[in-house]
Amino acid sequence: MNYSWHRRSMDSIFNGALTNSKRVECFVKGVYPTHIKHGLGAHLRDADNKKYIDFICALGTNLLGYANQQLNEAIIRQLYKGTIYSLGSTLEVTAAEAVKEIVPFISRLRFLKTGSDACNAAVRIALAHTGREKVLSHGYHGIYDQFVSLTPPALGIAKQNHIETLTAFDQITKEVACVIIEPIITDYSPERIKYLNELKEVCKKNGTLLIFDEVITGFRWKNWTFSNDSGIHPDIITLGKCIGGGLPLSVVACKAGIGEDKEWFVSSSFAGDTTAMAGLLETIKLLRNKYDINHLWDKGSEFIGRFNEIEPNIVKIDGYPTRGVFVADQLNKALFFQESCKAGILFGPSFFFNFTHIEYMDSVLNSCRDILTRIKHKQIELEGELPISPFAQKMRE
Repeated sequence: MNYSWHRRSMDSIFNGALTNSKRVECFVKGVYPTHIKHGLGAHLRDADNKKYIDFICALGTNLLGYANQQLNEAIIRQLYKGTIYSLGSTLEVTAAEAVKEIVPFISRLRFLKTGSDACNAAVRIALAHTGREKVLSHGYHGIYDQFVSLTPPALGIAKQNHIETLTAFDQITKEVACVIIEPIITDYSPERIKYLNELKEVCKKNGTLLIFDEVITGFRWKNWTFSNDSGIHPDIITLGKCIGGGLPLSVVACKAGIGEDKEWFVSSSFAGDTTAMAGLLETIKLLRNKYDINHLWDKGSEFIGRFNEIEPNIVKIDGYPTRGVFVADQLNKALFFQESCKAGILFGPSFFFNFTHIEYMDSVLNSCRDILTRIKHKQIELEGELPISPFAQKMRE
């Protein structure tokens, strides 16, 4: 493996990566590529021009495949009209109305750029709306101090006395402004649905706002969001990742009456970027007219089911059809990632299944079967370093 780009990045970029979860240490260092120069459809090409089928999907931001032609054309058309204006754009109004149409329980929203932005804004709105100061959190909600402070070691972050990790319902009192939670990480069992319904009732009883972080589940779930599909409607919802068609875009949205009569400050010079709005509108159009999320769920469920029949005691996938995690001991997982990479398949801590993967299911599963059989018979040795867990994964554990 050519590590010249890694050496150059380490000389110029903190930790050699702009995103913690893309650090080479999160994969099998010494085997995995460190930098990508091209993406098309289901495939990436690394700095040495080696081709891979990618199931990391740019940390979940890629739902329709890399360089989707219709998305590209819509974004390029807007690019020639300008990206950032001195006043609000007509396109952001159209985009907001489109989001309200597909998430009908919301009343007003604000566009931002990242999932972290949206989750931080959601908490700020809740604090302003309730006049309370305490926050309960569960899961990973981004890079801002109040969230990161919950997972040691949180270096460089002042102590955050207003936020705690949610572990039990009796923590939710009339002093708590909001609970922010990823409704589904991997478990979407009846027990999880029951838990979320009970959580909503406890929050309602105490006047505590419920925030669903659907940055990952949004547009990857049937009927657009988990909230829509389940009928469990939070007071505030956040969306992000794939909603902009690969461009940076996020949403914080509230039910009627929330955040409308109190002053709260959330702002960003680039939040109204029209190319991201064009990406959002084209993604919605494509998911309505060309790409069937129910079909993707059927195929993703089939892929996970067939994978888990191979050698579930060595490596298996837990999760829902479009997103999961690999469950295995550290060594077996590393060996599986290593051999998959050598076979031209990129897997990572999180598994994402998108529309461009469907045509490669059989060939990928055949490769996985061969690799897992060789691991079972101890025919593989680790050639690189054991991967570390990304910070976001630690916060979800």
